[in-house]
Amino acid sequence: MKSLGLPAPAHTQISLRLRLPALSLLFLLIAAFVLPDRVWNTLLIGLGGMFLVAYGWVWYLARGLHAMRQTERHWLAVGDQLAERFEVWNNSPVPALWVEVMDDSNVPGYQAAVVRSPGIDRRDRWRQTAVCQQRGQYRLGPWRIRAGDPFGIFTMTRYYPQSQEIIIHPPIHIRLPISLPAGQSSGRQRARQRSLQATINAATTRHYVPGDPLRWIHWRTSAHQDKLYVRQFDMDATGDIWLVLDMQAAVQLGSGMAGTEEHAVLLAASLAARALAQNRAVGVAGYGRTPQIIPPGQGQGQEWRIMRALALVRADGDIDLTVALRDVGRAAEKYSTAVIITPSADPVWLPQLLHLTRQSIDSSVILLDRPSFGGTEASQPMQEAIQLLGVMTVVIHQGEVGMPLQEPKKVEYRVTPLGRVVELSN
Repeated sequence: MKSLGLPAPAHTQISLRLRLPALSLLFLLIAAFVLPDRVWNTLLIGLGGMFLVAYGWVWYLARGLHAMRQTERHWLAVGDQLAERFEVWNNSPVPALWVEVMDDSNVPGYQAAVVRSPGIDRRDRWRQTAVCQQRGQYRLGPWRIRAGDPFGIFTMTRYYPQSQEIIIHPPIHIRLPISLPAGQSSGRQRARQRSLQATINAATTRHYVPGDPLRWIHWRTSAHQDKLYVRQFDMDATGDIWLVLDMQAAVQLGSGMAGTEEHAVLLAASLAARALAQNRAVGVAGYGRTPQIIPPGQGQGQEWRIMRALALVRADGDIDLTVALRDVGRAAEKYSTAVIITPSADPVWLPQLLHLTRQSIDSSVILLDRPSFGGTEASQPMQEAIQLLGVMTVVIHQGEVGMPLQEPKKVEYRVTPLGRVVELSN
């Protein structure tokens, strides 16, 4: 867990909260000089003493009151629980009658503002939670604490300028009504094309050519033939996968989790996680106003990069699918696969889809059904036109991959005599 509060923050400020007592004190001071009287002197001493006590109270709090916050998880998905642990401790010789925590975080649906009351030499701990409602990149902090004297005259504010980035990525569905493209062949069957690089599939041998790596030499065949032979490799059975998201603003329908944008992102996240779990190389291309392009890769690190890109991508671009497919066609290797996710009902991009096939890039299309998202155009003609090109097409309706948000689980804690926070199991 990373801390966002330290015992030595940037600065602490003491300020006058009420001006009326200060004006009254000034009036009494002038009256005591102009019209000397026991009444004015008594009021001046009483009000002045209250000012001294109030300022001294806040002065002690400014030196002995501290706070800290810790985030339990920094990698979250929509529907997960965002949780932070807060702690306020008072080392001053006066009690903190009230301590207000003021937070400038911008996570949707999360509010860490609270008022606590730690006594003398006491610690107050609590846990703040919320359900992650929207994917994206957000900020926890900066934040500050504020306390005051019993008379409400002065306040001290301690600023904690530290802030922390938090990424909320789309949820991942294990079960989807869509199968992954098989690439050039299924399983570990050998592909027909020969590879220029070493793979795990050694198909046959051929004569050694100057420039071939020595590690490719097949010594058994070379010994039998009395000539140098090298292994010739097949292409990997399953090629790279490019997940292409149509993020053109003009073709989107609906909003929030019920819109085509969130459905497309959710589908891409789930397919990417499934493919990476099968040791496939996966890349993402989302052409919003700020394009999110992640070249194909494998492993846990690639999953983090893809989920971050999907958390940040927005359907606010003006690049149409034709341009996006042309760009992917330049970046994709031969014998890879492009999975195109779009709500578009305009067939203007179909020639570019056919061009991908001619480039030896297999394609499949996930078509978001426009009528189910509130559109007027039928998706069936578009599906039939894509299938006439020999491209596999799946139609997804609104709600087929949606996920309702879950309420956070309530967790209780207690503080042990040694000061440790212990979670109470149900």
